[in-house]
Amino acid sequence: MMASFVLIILIIATIVTGNEFSNIDDAEVDRPLKKTKQKSPDGDIIDCVHMKNHPIYDHPLFKNHTIQMRPSSFPKERNNESLTTQNKSNMYSILVTKGRFHGAKATISLWKPYVQTLREFSLAQIWLASGTSHETNTIEAGWQVYKFLYGDYNPRYFIYWTADGYQYTGCYNLKCPGFVHVSQDFAIGATVSPVSSVCGAKYQIPTSTWRDTRSGHWWLKVYDNIFVGYWPSSLFTTLKDVATDVHWGGEITNNRDGSQHTTTKMGSGHFAEKASYFKNIEIVDEGEIMKALVGTSPIMSEENCYNIKPGTDVHWGTYFFFGGPGRNAKCK
Repeated sequence: MMASFVLIILIIATIVTGNEFSNIDDAEVDRPLKKTKQKSPDGDIIDCVHMKNHPIYDHPLFKNHTIQMRPSSFPKERNNESLTTQNKSNMYSILVTKGRFHGAKATISLWKPYVQTLREFSLAQIWLASGTSHETNTIEAGWQVYKFLYGDYNPRYFIYWTADGYQYTGCYNLKCPGFVHVSQDFAIGATVSPVSSVCGAKYQIPTSTWRDTRSGHWWLKVYDNIFVGYWPSSLFTTLKDVATDVHWGGEITNNRDGSQHTTTKMGSGHFAEKASYFKNIEIVDEGEIMKALVGTSPIMSEENCYNIKPGTDVHWGTYFFFGGPGRNAKCK
């Protein structure tokens, strides 16, 4: 099994002044960094880099960037009251809402779905997007199984961004300057565990993304209080001030080896009647208030392969079950 490497920023000073699928096949050249190496409990080798050497400074827009250690604002909890055509080999079961948003959140159940080939993946994530075609800007966060990227079939917490419709800008995780990682407690690209089982315990990752009203940066938070880092607003054009689309759900790649549909599974590997879910789904409006969803639409690339069933509940709020086995008698 190929060793996996995860980059995490070693925070020594408090403040320092100072393509999705097309890009991943290209050879990557890493600049020399002074690193210390640590081994995580799951076996990942973590490269720790001094904050003054943060990869963000490699990006020409951020030579004089001041790294923000914590968000200056956080959306207020509410009182009790298109991407699907990006790539024809990608298949989705997602919930979509359109409007003007400053963030989104959900609790995402964690699974380890079967993935048929090295270059296929299965994921569950939140997308925030604005713009169309080559002007599409996105920020994305969730878990993913993708051996070509990580060297194994374990679920990993990942992020992604693009500012030009997945052409030349953006990357997974910390593979290019962009996302500013500030947490010492959570490593982007690291294995996430334990995982859920259909007849056993369920495990989940609460995930929130929102726009900081003072800095304009898009922050990422996981679990109850881990501020992982942020995407600087200057990375973006159409997403600089507001997201117009938010998607929650699952995605797989279908390479159709032998002209047959892939057996790569989504979610739990079962259809939406069983197990895999997003719950407590909310958006952040332009007034920085978290609100329940209104006017959502479920979208399925191929219902016989992977599906989605939304609902509402007093404890789960807006939720949906999703997933599927891929190739079967009705999905060929």
